[in-house]
Amino acid sequence: MRIFCGRANPTTGAMEWLEEDENYDYHQEIARSRYADMLHDKDRNVKYYQGIRAAVSRVKERGEKAIVLDIGTGTGLLSMMAASAGADFCYAVEVFKPMANAAVKIVEKNGFRDKIKVINKHSTEVTVGPDGDMQCRANILVTELFDTELIGEGALPSYEHAHKYLVQEGCEAVPHRATVYVQLVESKRMWSWNKLFPIHVEAEDGEKVIVSPSEVENCPGVPSVCDIQLNQMPSSDFTILSDVVPMFSVDFSKPVRSASTYYRVQLEPVKSGKAQVVLSWWDIDMDPSGMINCTMAPYWVKSTSAFQ
Repeated sequence: MRIFCGRANPTTGAMEWLEEDENYDYHQEIARSRYADMLHDKDRNVKYYQGIRAAVSRVKERGEKAIVLDIGTGTGLLSMMAASAGADFCYAVEVFKPMANAAVKIVEKNGFRDKIKVINKHSTEVTVGPDGDMQCRANILVTELFDTELIGEGALPSYEHAHKYLVQEGCEAVPHRATVYVQLVESKRMWSWNKLFPIHVEAEDGEKVIVSPSEVENCPGVPSVCDIQLNQMPSSDFTILSDVVPMFSVDFSKPVRSASTYYRVQLEPVKSGKAQVVLSWWDIDMDPSGMINCTMAPYWVKSTSAFQ
């Protein structure tokens, strides 16, 4: 049995799928995963179902059969949503074998055996044709490959391959679009995560202060990403220095490139202070109009969807 598990490359930070030994305790992998969190995320699931149902309707209105490709199906939830919404057939791709096996049982138990085919492969290994994993290219692409940084789980290579080999040109995509936003703030608390400050300790002869060498204090360090829940940051812990600015946007219904690139935006100050931390989050539009929007925006931002 071949078992692939996701691992972050310590050099590049990219997510990679590595083959584990047959004795690997994959139960721990599942226990540490976020499958349960996603299954209980009602807002996310409702928005996905609304987007999938709308995509199936648009395809049907064109007089076409709705053929769905679900990359990273996990438990098979999104494929079952598509089948419930009237899709003619769904190809549910899952590389993690224990989860793929679970998806097969879940799909069968819910009565979708004739509508959903679970494929235990990485999506870049899936083939199309009479003898392939898929009989034809899909016209609806459904994915949940996102992490806290949006595209950190190898999403772009999967999208790039899918558009080249697995889906039709001009396919529907759920989500349809994603946008990353940034905002500049001053925050002693968040800045301290990247700096060494004097440490006060109690000693027998009084309080002592441990101070780092000047070479360390003056070293700017390497910019790093800290995964935090912004909604749990008290407003007293930071000062907003700029407006919210869209960093970049990705249209998943069109061919996507995975090659390295960069984006540059200019943040105009709205208040004086030390530019210490850039906060970032993302929104996803489940439909082309942007009416079905799932936002990660923090509590102090009303809406960051540039397309509403």
